[in-house]
Amino acid sequence: MFNTMLTLSPEPSARWIEALEPLVLRSSLRGQRISASVTYWLDFSTLDFDKAVLMLDRIVVADDSAPIVCLVSVPNDEEAFAFLGRGARGYCHVAAATTQLKLVETTVKNGGFWLPASLMRRFMSGAGGLLSQMSDQPEVSFDDLTKRERQVAQSVSNGLSNREIAERLNISERTVKARLTTVFQKLGVRDRVQLALLMRGGTG
Repeated sequence: MFNTMLTLSPEPSARWIEALEPLVLRSSLRGQRISASVTYWLDFSTLDFDKAVLMLDRIVVADDSAPIVCLVSVPNDEEAFAFLGRGARGYCHVAAATTQLKLVETTVKNGGFWLPASLMRRFMSGAGGLLSQMSDQPEVSFDDLTKRERQVAQSVSNGLSNREIAERLNISERTVKARLTTVFQKLGVRDRVQLALLMRGGTG
């Protein structure tokens, strides 16, 4: 597993070198082939915010199984959840210690999600509120999903990418995306994070 740091820093920090070798620094994705064997680190502390978000989106569109970690100067939960909703798997402080960066890398490359401890506590608290809110809505029912839609939704809950779901269910990625759009509409969720929370908290 390789690491690509998207940053405007001319040199990698000692922490990055120690934690993320082999590491390549790039200022853009121009000419780069997106690969799931690479973990992409977006340094929001140096990159223009809008351009960094476009990079995130480009990586997800090219290969949504590619791990993405967003490094920021001032972490906040709203931004963290927004990035996770767009397809990032990790979110942490740009000055995180070497040991933490290693944990982040291991977690995201194995399909997990990483948030700072304080945000994770808020996330889990918010998740309970979200599930409670959804359970109060009678129109939200797993029974409304077809067998294939339930399979796709459960696969998302298990952390699989669209490509992995397509391979497992022997359907095209385009079909997976279409099924997900329908699932989002039927269950009243905005993104994969909310869907995963709902599936794990319900009977799906």
